[in-house]
Order: sequence, then C-alpha cells, then structure tokens
Amino acid sequence: MAIHKKIETTDKKIKAAFIYLVNEKGLNRVTVKDITDAAHINRSTFYKHFVDKPDLVNHYEQQFLEHVTQSLSVDHLQQNFDKQSRQERQLRLYSAINQIIEYVYDDLELAKALIGPNGDPYFEEKIKAMLDNILNSDLDFIKGNHELANYIPDDYAHEIIVSELLNIIKLWLSKANPEPPQKISEIIIRTRYLSPHDLLGVNDFDFKAIEHEVHKQLMKVTSQNFKNKKS
Repeated sequence: MAIHKKIETTDKKIKAAFIYLVNEKGLNRVTVKDITDAAHINRSTFYKHFVDKPDLVNHYEQQFLEHVTQSLSVDHLQQNFDKQSRQERQLRLYSAINQIIEYVYDDLELAKALIGPNGDPYFEEKIKAMLDNILNSDLDFIKGNHELANYIPDDYAHEIIVSELLNIIKLWLSKANPEPPQKISEIIIRTRYLSPHDLLGVNDFDFKAIEHEVHKQLMKVTSQNFKNKKS
C-alpha cells in the first residue's frame, strides 16, 4: 500500500510539473531535466515511470483519446437502439458527451496544457482523426453507410463538423472561468441540430434561391474572364 501511495504521489508531482512547464515554456522547450527539477525528483525516478518525454506526452494524450472513443463508440450507444425513440437517442448522446466533458473538466489544467497554444499541435490532429472515425462509425450504424448529403464534398463536410466540435471545446478551455460541463454539453448537442443560419437567427433562408444566384454570378465572372482573355 505504501509503495502504491508513493507511485501515485510521484505521478501527481510529474503531472503538476509538466502542466506548469508547458504553460511557462511551451511543450517543445520542456526537457526531462526541467520536469525532474520542478517535480523535485531525480531522473532515475522519472525513468521508472516513463521512457522519455514523448512517452509521457503520449501517456496523457492516449488516456484522453481512449476515454473519448469509448464514451462515443457505437457499441456504447447502440444498446437497445432499435427500441429507442428519437428523444431517447438524443438523451443517450447527450449523456455520452456530458461524460466526456466532465472527464475533461476533472483534469482541466492538463487538457488546457495539451490543447492550448503552448501544447502539442499534433494532438489536435489526433483528436480530429478520432472524431472523424467516430462520425463515420455512427453514420454506418444509423444509416448503413457513411455518405453525407450531396451539398458539398464529403471531405469539406467532415472538416466543418469535426472542426466545429473541436473549436467549441478549445474556446471553452481558453476561458478563465469555463462554463460547467452540463452547459457545454447542451451547447454541443444544440449545434448538432441547428444550422449556422438557425444560430444567427436568419429564419427566411432560401438555400435554392441563394445557390441559383451564386451560380449566376459565377457564370457571369467566368464569361467576363473569357472575354478579357480574348481581347
């Protein structure tokens, strides 16, 4: 029990030192020596826990990714799916998202360090790739395929959906006093069912008319460019 307590204490010291140093110096400039000095441990103690700095970073990031993947996985959400009403499905999705937000909130300082401007720029790409895979899996389960509506190319549609989710979380983490998890979960759920013109309060949006007008303007510009080249 005493050994386990000591390991737990050392882990906490390393994490606290890591968070402090990332915020102060930026992840790229932090060294193992910086961490051991700030944590008041020797290097051999650090190496009993982690192979090197990348191993430490990967450990924290993988914990987060695995938790999110599990919470939003199809297997987790599909229990009795066929028997659920639309409202029940939405409540289950809200519950899963709220679970993730609460997990982040419980380790808020580490999340801020990793996703913030001084953190790991590659971590954002890992999160986006994970969310993209989850999006495809969910569509496969619900629709039988992961094809999107044919308004814009799929890669752009995926980028919009995934980046929007990530940006909400990044904005939340950047605040000095972040809203409670329940509030952010509600915002995320609402954005899943509202289009940008809904959010902006534009109720008389006519997509077909706008699309037709844009096409007309593009044809006019193309025609003018062609005339200019000939002259």
